[in-house]
Amino acid sequence: MEYPFVSVVVGIRNEEKFIEECIESLLHLDYPQDSYEIIIVDGMSTDKTQDLVQKYPVRLLLNERKNVAAARNLGVENARGDLVAFTDGDCQVDPRWLKTLVSEMMNAPEDVACVGGPNLIFDTDPVFGRVVGHAQETFLGSGGSAQSKNSTKKHYVSSLPNCNAMYKKNTIREAGYFDERFVVGQDGDLNYRISRIGHKFLYIPEAKVLHHRRGTLKSFSVRMFKYGMWMGELFKKHGEFVRWYAFLPSIAILFAVFSLIVSLVYPAPIIVLLILMSLYFVLVFVTSIQVIYKMKSNYGLIALFVIPVQHVTYGLGFLYSFANSLLLSKTRSLSGNNA
Repeated sequence: MEYPFVSVVVGIRNEEKFIEECIESLLHLDYPQDSYEIIIVDGMSTDKTQDLVQKYPVRLLLNERKNVAAARNLGVENARGDLVAFTDGDCQVDPRWLKTLVSEMMNAPEDVACVGGPNLIFDTDPVFGRVVGHAQETFLGSGGSAQSKNSTKKHYVSSLPNCNAMYKKNTIREAGYFDERFVVGQDGDLNYRISRIGHKFLYIPEAKVLHHRRGTLKSFSVRMFKYGMWMGELFKKHGEFVRWYAFLPSIAILFAVFSLIVSLVYPAPIIVLLILMSLYFVLVFVTSIQVIYKMKSNYGLIALFVIPVQHVTYGLGFLYSFANSLLLSKTRSLSGNNA
């Protein structure tokens, strides 16, 4: 097999806890050492991240804009390879990760622009983080998204998370690079634009990456709120849903508020709400059983709490995106009238 040259790009900021583990895994890939490069793009870290990176034979670039989208664009612009692979600073790649991605890309149809694999869980992560990871592998936790579902079969998907993905570099350029306005969700935005110009995404279960999960309720809730908010921004940018399930938590929240208000006069909406909530919590319970089975531990019951928190914070973030736009629009209108 002839091995094409690949640029591996890792966008980071304040990753001193995990970055050495990530780099070590990339340096020990089962791939010819002269056929790939490792580009670490640091977002002006304020911890020891840069000092740690400089210990290794990798290229270090500084990203003054600090966000991940800008880091990935900088990595692509400086990449020597025609293939660009992405992972994150809190990830550890399997030794055969790159070889598997390259082999699949070379044997894939011409319209495949990106290949990637599962986003697996570290068994050593805190219990809460592992519950979150396993809960998001379920349908209720992921909506079937390749971001978390981690299927065991090779198949086409609508998008691939950039903690585990390899692209044809010219396709990223053709699609207009990552949108640097997006703090999170920039990979979903790019993938949507790539699919709109006729390219496909191929999920490869053998291309494995382990990814540390958020270990606290606060960090998880903030993350989900941001995902919801930026999914709202994606909808406003494209005029349609990038992911089919994006609006459901927000609709549920609005319906619950509507039902509680209307119930002061008419009881019917609150009855419907109670029925729907009962069905929802049955699904949450079934999901928690799945998590218990995956973890082989009763800690999986924490999913009874994790799933609703995920949906509520995501939904609130989505609604905040639109409320913020309305507020800005009103402020500009008032400013224009006063001018």
